[in-house]
Amino acid sequence: MTTPPKTEIRDRNSSALSKIRAGEPKPYEEKTYVLRALTIPGRSSGHPRTVPIAVVQLDGTRYICAPDRGRDWVQNLIAAKHCDLEGDPEPRHQADLVDDEAAAGAVHAYLAKLGKPSTMWPFPSDASPEEIHRHLGNIAVFRLKPRTP
Repeated sequence: MTTPPKTEIRDRNSSALSKIRAGEPKPYEEKTYVLRALTIPGRSSGHPRTVPIAVVQLDGTRYICAPDRGRDWVQNLIAAKHCDLEGDPEPRHQADLVDDEAAAGAVHAYLAKLGKPSTMWPFPSDASPEEIHRHLGNIAVFRLKPRTP
């Protein structure tokens, strides 16, 4: 697994957010992902933090996945337990950290639709859901549930 420097991540995120916000939000589709701007309150400051994110839909449920549980936005979301997704009709979501078969399936669906190998994950991009499941303690998968403010 390769983690780029924070400055590179910030630059890449800024560019991706600009692209996401420039177009119309794509509708959700089963076993694929759409890009959204995810806003989470900072766990120390409470100030909103926004990052680009892929939201995967699997069996009608939406998930967000991270290859490293230690990332700042992941730690913020673990602490906040809620987030906002720009472009969703109901932007506020409850976010539950999960480690079940569906979580492994969501990561598998995401990587299958990515269309290129990724070195960001602690397993190969073509890993089976069973192999992914063994890594759920180190990666993060959040199950999203829309909620009213």
